[in-house]
Amino acid sequence: MPHSNSNDDRQRVGIAGIGPAGIQHARAVIASGHQVVAAAVKDANSPRIEVFGSVAPEARIVTGFEALLDDDSLDVLVVALSWHTTPDLLPRLLAHKKPILIEKPIGLNADSIEASLKCPGVKTDGKLIGFNRRYYGTVGRLRERLGEGGLKAAYVTISEDLNRQQNAHGSEIIPHLLTFSSAHTLDLALHLLGRLSVVKLYRSREREVPFTSINGLLQTVDGAPVHLALNASDPSPAGMRFLFDDHTSWSLSPLEMLSIFDRYEIVEISPRSKIRRYMPHVAELIDEPVDFKPGFLAQMEAFLSGDFGPGASVAQALATQKFIEEIQ
Repeated sequence: MPHSNSNDDRQRVGIAGIGPAGIQHARAVIASGHQVVAAAVKDANSPRIEVFGSVAPEARIVTGFEALLDDDSLDVLVVALSWHTTPDLLPRLLAHKKPILIEKPIGLNADSIEASLKCPGVKTDGKLIGFNRRYYGTVGRLRERLGEGGLKAAYVTISEDLNRQQNAHGSEIIPHLLTFSSAHTLDLALHLLGRLSVVKLYRSREREVPFTSINGLLQTVDGAPVHLALNASDPSPAGMRFLFDDHTSWSLSPLEMLSIFDRYEIVEISPRSKIRRYMPHVAELIDEPVDFKPGFLAQMEAFLSGDFGPGASVAQALATQKFIEEIQ
């Protein structure tokens, strides 16, 4: 639910980048009872300025990210720049004194992130990385169940739509898709299951584009098998499935929907179907609210409160990138 704060309690937020993510962050700031007072754009004639103004009409528009970094009137910053821009700015962002919510990717490889962490003045406290799916209520409920133990196996299925990504971001995005896109699901797998080790992986390179599909077996610290299917344009239901020793199956597919199955239902032969079917019985179905981009409002409330809860730290974002490079 949106919050109402007095003017004295409202934090003054600056947002760098007014693309789709920046606009959704602005909506979340306002719904949290705080104020977007400035937004930075690369192009002063960007058609997105009008769209952003309809969401945060009080915000002044400045050209160039530097203006926000140097603005002492702001309490916190949100950085939602293009995928290839933030990695070069990371040392400055980590050295900045203000709390900053930084959209991923923060680096296109682990080495660049580690190099940024060694730069003078770096301070990772107060820096939240935008893995917003960690804030899903569906994920929180599943994490509670995992905490009770009894995991028998997990399945992680990711399908990257290469044509859509290429049309949206150009062909140069393809070699970085795991860091840019798959990272959301892979980070969530690490968040839910802890450290994962490789048992056996099979890699298959696409013929026409620099993308490698990855299929195989991982393992949790406790020895539970985790089946990974990360493929290009695979028409399989994407998400995660978890099998427990109480004979329940918990499924995040899509990640915004948690389905809990407790048994099979037998669908007998009928005039419409001559084949008996065994269908999983849905014991409970939980949908993530979609009034805002899922996870964005809870993430923003956590960020502005200073208590990041399940959010991703810089160290955890680095761990996710190292895991990506290990499976690649």
